[in-house]
Amino acid sequence: MQLRKQEEIMAKWPADAEPLVCVRCATYKQEKFIAECLEGFLIQETDFPFEVIVHDDASPDGTADIIREYAAKYPKIIKPYIETENQWSKKDGSFMRIMYSLSKRKYIAMCEGDDYWIDPHKLQTQVSFLESHPDYSMTFHDAEVKDEPGVPPMESVYSKLEDRDYSATEIYENWVIPTASMVYRREVIDFPIKNPQNILNGDIFLGEKCAHMGKIRCFNKKMSVYRRQPSGCTWDENLKKARARALPNHIRELKANFPKIKSKKINVDLCRSIIHVAHIDGKKKHLKDLMQAFVLSPSTFIKALSKKKFF
Repeated sequence: MQLRKQEEIMAKWPADAEPLVCVRCATYKQEKFIAECLEGFLIQETDFPFEVIVHDDASPDGTADIIREYAAKYPKIIKPYIETENQWSKKDGSFMRIMYSLSKRKYIAMCEGDDYWIDPHKLQTQVSFLESHPDYSMTFHDAEVKDEPGVPPMESVYSKLEDRDYSATEIYENWVIPTASMVYRREVIDFPIKNPQNILNGDIFLGEKCAHMGKIRCFNKKMSVYRRQPSGCTWDENLKKARARALPNHIRELKANFPKIKSKKINVDLCRSIIHVAHIDGKKKHLKDLMQAFVLSPSTFIKALSKKKFF
């Protein structure tokens, strides 16, 4: 790809204006992909300034060196933040606190280091919509899916997306938002969350924050690529069980924090997650939780009783 020079990218930007958008890019051990990711930012054609905050979480490979190379060529656009100690592994919230502290602009766009943007008008399209529709908190769009070698085939990753608004319940029932498609208002970060330590998947919480602070609009256009690759984490039985045990609290926090989600679906999911934990640990250890599960969704509970795999 023949990239434009920094001055060409900035040609239509108002002189001396502060960036309107912060593109937030988190990366770790992605030296094979990070260049393609950064170049997706550099193809953007906008009439407003944007900055790209690239947070490398102490990658042990050459990811940070590649980031520095691009930052040297585009110092007014690409702002590297290179860790010397891995923050994610601390599991104390340090990683997200750092990312939030670096996200200071009116709008935040998302793209992790192994995904990338393919439409040069992506940012302009989404930000222009938000600028002219103050009652909307986020826009997102469809994405192409690229499978790396070694990834088992899947029938689909995202449901068919339509040009319309999506509700809090819809995005909970069937997660449809590619992370690299999200552009949202900065104040969404400040939406208060109870017990954030129980969050297993931050994307769903971010999407629900947006849905509870305004409307969400989808564009049925593939403007980014979601890359599926073999996981770097080995999910042995112990890890699977640990995640299963943590899932009920994750769902409880979704229920407690986001009242716009219709209760029926979330109650069924919580009921099932409690039953699954009882199956792992033995029902005697979870009698109180099982009573809650029955109250949440009696039909789901009774159906589970007939399946020996739960008890």
